[in-house]
Amino acid sequence: MTPTPPPIPSRRGSLTARLEERDDFGIVLILILATIVSISLGAGAVGTFVSVCLSGFTLLFVLHTSGARSRTFRPALVVVAVAVAGAAIGLFIGAEYGSTAAGVIGLLLAFAAPVIILRRILSSSTITVRLVLGALAIYLLIGLTYAYLYPVISAATNQQFFVQTDTPGPVDYVYFSYVTLTTVGFGDFTASTSVGRMVAVSEALTGQLYLVSAVALLVGNIGRTIVRGAGRTDVAIGADPDTDDQGPLG
Repeated sequence: MTPTPPPIPSRRGSLTARLEERDDFGIVLILILATIVSISLGAGAVGTFVSVCLSGFTLLFVLHTSGARSRTFRPALVVVAVAVAGAAIGLFIGAEYGSTAAGVIGLLLAFAAPVIILRRILSSSTITVRLVLGALAIYLLIGLTYAYLYPVISAATNQQFFVQTDTPGPVDYVYFSYVTLTTVGFGDFTASTSVGRMVAVSEALTGQLYLVSAVALLVGNIGRTIVRGAGRTDVAIGADPDTDDQGPLG
């Protein structure tokens, strides 16, 4: 009797299994990049609706893959559902619900997601490539956070933020934020107020220090185990706590 060959897993089943994995920060990285593009280029009700849906899905996926508790995930799910509904209403009746929803979800993603990912990295027992991708996702989210902060500064000071234009769009703030974060400094957009300049300096310093410290530390210790002593708050890193006689940073 010919043995029955094992069933071939369906693409849908493989995709579902992939989405259910923990610490899948590679997908998070791709989703954040897509979200940044949608926020920057989204125009009109349709673009706003797409931006809200993508930002909301990214936020929920970050919570899921980071192992967030139900008491955190469920309220976020309600907020995303309400925001998507508001954006859908704005899509059909042309109201400002969509822009408001996009702002709420964008702020949640920019401010909450980095904290969630960081907590997951700090609670992990082994440094993996996925955690490094999570650290890079935080880097992108830092730029998105500042992109939302700059128009708030303009509104709070009641002055235009840029010297070169008094009607900047979302893409201008996103562009300026990432040019500053990476210290490229093209100079085509510059802050017009002292507050704006100081915040831009803080972003540049944050971006550089984060890459050369946090990300570099993780990359240099991939595969090592994080050793936490009983009753201690410090963290030592070593390849094998039983045989490795190197220092905390190995």
